Amino acid sequence: MPLRPILVSVNVMMDQGAHAGKGLTNRERTKFQVYQERAIREYGVSGIHFQIRVTEGAYHREEDGADIPEKFLTRGMINVFVTSSLSYDIDRERTGGCSIGPHRRVGRFPPDPYYKTFLGVNDAGEGTLCHEYAHHFTLDTRRGSSWAGNFWADFRNDYWLWEQRHGTPIMAFRACANSEWARLDPSRH
Repeated sequence: MPLRPILVSVNVMMDQGAHAGKGLTNRERTKFQVYQERAIREYGVSGIHFQIRVTEGAYHREEDGADIPEKFLTRGMINVFVTSSLSYDIDRERTGGCSIGPHRRVGRFPPDPYYKTFLGVNDAGEGTLCHEYAHHFTLDTRRGSSWAGNFWADFRNDYWLWEQRHGTPIMAFRACANSEWARLDPSRH
């Protein structure tokens, strides 16, 4: 029996501030498109489909840590910020990706209600975007994580991605069905 589709809303923001304000190159935009198409194919196995909106003009500011101005972010969506390369404060492991969820005030940092993925296309591998989506889909980004917890989640998600890539639907990825950025497709029962 086919799985009832889950529709995931994604707000893709192309970094207009990259390359001294010239924005992403055509090659970098194409790389992201290839990564997103892979995610569409692979997560289709688990019945997850994407509704993508592209927001142009976005950039991130570096003062007090890298962040995206709120006018580019959207509640009820996973906000994917695509840039050429991520700064060390976002991507300490140099994987090309990082995902975070909403959080309360942390020290001097204000609360943040958004789900975000940062993707540095020149550092990312072809499976990085799928890996970052997995953190949202398994609800990892809803809870705080220690170094050990994140290590375990990375290992677990990569294993499940391998299984999914080989045709096995992963029910744990469908845990996101009741997230504010996902819903069961009402047209399919």
